[in-house]
Amino acid sequence: MGGLKEIKTRIKSVTSTKKITYAMKLVSAAKLGKAQDAVKRSREYTDGLKKLLAELVAAQQGSDFTHPLTEAKPHTKRVKLIVLGANRGLAGPYNTRINQKCEQFLREQQAKGVAVETVIFGKKPAEYFRAQEMSYEQAYEDLSDSPDEWPLEDECMKAEQEFLDGSIDELHLIYTKFKSAISQTLTADMLLPMSAQFIQDEIGEQERASGLTLFEPSIKEVFRAVLPRIMRSRVRQASQDAKASEHGSRMAAMDNATKNAGELIDSLTLTHNKLRQASITGEILDIVGGAESSK
Repeated sequence: MGGLKEIKTRIKSVTSTKKITYAMKLVSAAKLGKAQDAVKRSREYTDGLKKLLAELVAAQQGSDFTHPLTEAKPHTKRVKLIVLGANRGLAGPYNTRINQKCEQFLREQQAKGVAVETVIFGKKPAEYFRAQEMSYEQAYEDLSDSPDEWPLEDECMKAEQEFLDGSIDELHLIYTKFKSAISQTLTADMLLPMSAQFIQDEIGEQERASGLTLFEPSIKEVFRAVLPRIMRSRVRQASQDAKASEHGSRMAAMDNATKNAGELIDSLTLTHNKLRQASITGEILDIVGGAESSK
């Protein structure tokens, strides 16, 4: 009967775990709904800036207006990397993929002799950096569940100034882009310098601009004011995508864990019933055998 007691204990333990994973799935699903709404609102703002940029480019009529943020440095010696990760685990491969991408990026830059200053948003990537003895400049580990409260604006403005004064030559961003609850894409973007190709990519999905919009005080001044806002909006958009991706990945992971727990409970229950039946059969045979021997 020792085997039966052990299996009963395991069934009880797995059942308890199943309740926890199911509850976590429901919580993640609720948070995902709010995060998806935030992604939608953020994309509407970003799309508005892209439309404005498209109008600016069309209004230039072939003029090539430069901006300090579009000027590539002759030699890349130092870059800044912003990493958007998670504060908590139990999100499937979400954190692992980010960590692996960061390691790959650092190896590639090291091979080129480029120094990297890393700014981390999220406890999990920060813990990984420390475990792997990889250095970072700043880590924000006590983050709100709302990316709107993250100090992204400050870091973006700091990175812009560092790029302008020559302290860094490039600004890169690693995050997970949200597509759907079951589909997310790990993404690595270069935010600075903002190349001509980057600008074309930004306006590529927009409807053809009329070129008839009037800008005050001038096209050039508006163009110079809009570009930094586009870069910052991309980082804000990425933070909303990252949070929605985290909730989606955790919901899927907890759903799989709940299903696996259910299958394990069924298997353990079947084994328990077989052992119990065998035990009962053995006891009956012992009784019959004893009765036969007493005759």
